[in-house]
Amino acid sequence: MVQAPQSPRPIVSVVMANHNGAAFLAGALVSAQGQSLREIEIIVCDDASSDDSVELVTAMMEEDPRIRLVRGEVNRGPGAARNMALTVARGKWLAVMDGDDLMHPDRLERLVLAAEADGADIVADDLVMFHAEGPEPSRRFLSGKWSVAPFWVDAHDYVRLNRFYGPGPALGYLKPLFKASLFAGRDTRYDESLRIAEDFDLALRLLMRGARLRVYPDGLYYYRRHRASTSHRLNESAITALIGANRRLLDEETGLDRRMRAALTARQRSLSTALAYERLLTALKKRNGLSALGIALASPRTLGLLRMPLALRLRRLLPGRERRIEQIEVKWEAATNGNCEVTGR
Repeated sequence: MVQAPQSPRPIVSVVMANHNGAAFLAGALVSAQGQSLREIEIIVCDDASSDDSVELVTAMMEEDPRIRLVRGEVNRGPGAARNMALTVARGKWLAVMDGDDLMHPDRLERLVLAAEADGADIVADDLVMFHAEGPEPSRRFLSGKWSVAPFWVDAHDYVRLNRFYGPGPALGYLKPLFKASLFAGRDTRYDESLRIAEDFDLALRLLMRGARLRVYPDGLYYYRRHRASTSHRLNESAITALIGANRRLLDEETGLDRRMRAALTARQRSLSTALAYERLLTALKKRNGLSALGIALASPRTLGLLRMPLALRLRRLLPGRERRIEQIEVKWEAATNGNCEVTGR
């Protein structure tokens, strides 16, 4: 079901993928509805939900004609859901938003004005990460020099910073706004084989084709962390898909310079390490010592990574070291969320 388009053309199409997210979806929609930039449409692309999501959106559509709904009959993942929205989006800008997150009321207006003033094709802001469960305090994603002033990011640095276990910050975690003209006249869509890091993959391909990305370190996007978040679901299948997508970039993109090829090759190695690490954890959980030993011998870096989860426990045991432990925890999550990169859920 797609609600009939409204006119005039909206400035921003908020693209919100959803699968069984009724618990938080109303809050996300209200957050989008409350934007100071009123000339928007909100497209919920429902990925075959079996909960009350569709009923909830349908009811809210009756109250606000800016809300639209597209539905998939089979669960195909967030990339496929967003591709459905791209086929009907009318905005001059496309804003990616997850159905369990929130936005500052001025976010879209501020980012569009900044992007148009600076001549950016893709823009992103900082994340304020908060917990749906538990007493953990919220925190900003960008820190240090990255949190001081706006900065440009080219394709090479985007790959370098998003490499697993890389130098960070993992900019693929950020939620971008894309200029809609980037998708006109070309077959540029989300890679539907990816269940994580799909925003990173799309932004990277656009950057490699000449798009300009600017990051504004203002905490205007509120990223909700909870047990059902897909960003917590790293598995062999998801990493294997990432390896395939990165390999396609190496094999199919023409005109890669030496720096870009080296960055993609380094990312490929880091993905292979992540896959070996996931297999090592599986072997250890199953108490399969021979299998774990074989994985460790074939990929020695995985042994060093075994220390990383300790930071998640140290934060509870050593409250006086909280700031340092949080920094370690962020790096651990960036390494394991599939983005480091760390992207959407």
